[in-house]
Amino acid sequence: MNIEKHHKQEIATRQVETALLLYFAQKDLFSVITLAGAAEEIFGQLLRLREPGEKQSPFRSVQELLRPGKSRAREEVSAGHETDLYVHMDLRHEAEFLLGRAIDDYFALTGKLSGNMRKFNEDVRSRRG
Repeated sequence: MNIEKHHKQEIATRQVETALLLYFAQKDLFSVITLAGAAEEIFGQLLRLREPGEKQSPFRSVQELLRPGKSRAREEVSAGHETDLYVHMDLRHEAEFLLGRAIDDYFALTGKLSGNMRKFNEDVRSRRG
């Protein structure tokens, strides 16, 4: 067994960057949604830890975040619905929404944007207004 220490901000940063690469390559929007949603959840937790006077709640496990399920962001965005066998949603809209949230949280944490994050803001968000 080779247990190593990994910073949660780095994990989330890699997730959002991978999601952006997939998005720009027009590949697998399901993976874009999953990666961006997990990154947004981690960034959100890190931001809540920084808020003064806020009662610090323990982190949910990163492993739990990577498992399928409902995150705070997915619950808020979905205009579709789910049955036992199918999920009905606008994939592109959901992917863009979650990428935007993850990028906003990253910026709130670091005060900067990566090249891919700037490209997303310029190419995607600017056309939406």
